[in-house]
Amino acid sequence: MKGPDNNTHWWLGVAELVVQGMHHGAVKLKRVHLSIADESFRVLDAIPVTRPGSRLVRVCHHGIARVSYDSVSLAGRVVAEGAASAGARLSMHRQDMTET
Repeated sequence: MKGPDNNTHWWLGVAELVVQGMHHGAVKLKRVHLSIADESFRVLDAIPVTRPGSRLVRVCHHGIARVSYDSVSLAGRVVAEGAASAGARLSMHRQDMTET
């Protein structure tokens, strides 16, 4: 791609790639994290004495883990939206500069 927007579009592409990596990485890590934690919680659930407490801890643990990983994914999307918006504004500014 040639022209003054070449560098801007390249960086926007890099930002999008990073965001996609963050999103997919967060989804995969969340899945693995919860799966590993479930192994321990299943053992605790099999013991009658620890069952009530472990169920409560499991719900809290999974909720916190989901919020954490979803926050990473959301942060990536916010950064991507900001980068796209800045890129669009820069593109419009460059167009205005060439027209005048």
